[in-house]
Amino acid sequence: MAAEKPPLKNTKVAKLAIQDELPVGKSATEFPAAPSWQQLPSGELGEKVLRGYSYFVNSQQLAPKYVGNGLNCVNCHMDAGKKENAAPLWAAYMSYPAYRKKNDKINAFQERLQGCFLYSMNGTPPIMGDDTLVDLSAYAYWLAQATLGNGVGAKFTAADIPVPTDAELLQGGKRDDFPFMPAYLAAGGSTTPVLPGRGYPKIDEPTLPGDITRGKVVYQQQCVACHGSNGQGQQVNQRYVFPPLWGPDSYNWGAGMQRVNTAAYFIKHNMPLGMPNSLSDQEAWDVASYLDSRDRPQDPRYQGDIKQTRRQFHGNTSYYGTEVDGKILGNASYPNHPNKGQ
Repeated sequence: MAAEKPPLKNTKVAKLAIQDELPVGKSATEFPAAPSWQQLPSGELGEKVLRGYSYFVNSQQLAPKYVGNGLNCVNCHMDAGKKENAAPLWAAYMSYPAYRKKNDKINAFQERLQGCFLYSMNGTPPIMGDDTLVDLSAYAYWLAQATLGNGVGAKFTAADIPVPTDAELLQGGKRDDFPFMPAYLAAGGSTTPVLPGRGYPKIDEPTLPGDITRGKVVYQQQCVACHGSNGQGQQVNQRYVFPPLWGPDSYNWGAGMQRVNTAAYFIKHNMPLGMPNSLSDQEAWDVASYLDSRDRPQDPRYQGDIKQTRRQFHGNTSYYGTEVDGKILGNASYPNHPNKGQ
């Protein structure tokens, strides 16, 4: 039986029914156009936007305090969070607050960011209200100006952007009482999170189940040049220019990308770099199976029982807790936030 959904409390969510999963954006030929730097607001808001952008494209600034691996936010949210079909920030911001099945409650935008630090960055989340979360939220809010203009971008004057309080920024944009909402709705925006280009649009499961062996062939043909034969990416001056896809410096077993279907959606629409949609659905599913059958840092929700963790959090979308190459994945995973306290 599905878990009972919590009631809406302490926030005015903009006319949205609670749902198990946020739907991805509809297919489209035009997408919201992110603001240019000439449209950066002045004053304190502009300073927050710039800091948020800096953290987003170079999250290693926050290591080891909050980040425990070698990734940056931009590795999964491409083009600095602007690219359609790569979980763009302009769509994500206008989708929160929202119920998430992952933690079974309504999440403000800052809570969604905390989840990224915990799982995708294999780190320790900033506390609620932390300046880092404020700055990242400000950057997402500024990018969300792209959703004005009936969903395909708009020209606007930076001086006209409403200046929210920090508390408002941290909540997200999908609220009746949010200063941005009247202009968003007046421009034809929707109060349901179905903006074109949102998330990683789903692809159908292929005729054949995803296959690790076939996926390894696809990886060797399409991915090795950037991510290396061992999946550990490439570094320049001890910083990754191409991210590791498994191993100690990658996302952990709690991240959304370790689900085969999520990885397949991302790969299909964004990889190989500069060649989106060049792989077939079958190839995307196969190479996702290969990537996600490699070991990585432990799921932070693990309490000592691999089977229970798989049953409670992973289901049939992950290789976690299954036997691959003679070992049970998760039994010897890499640690969470190994550099904490440095």
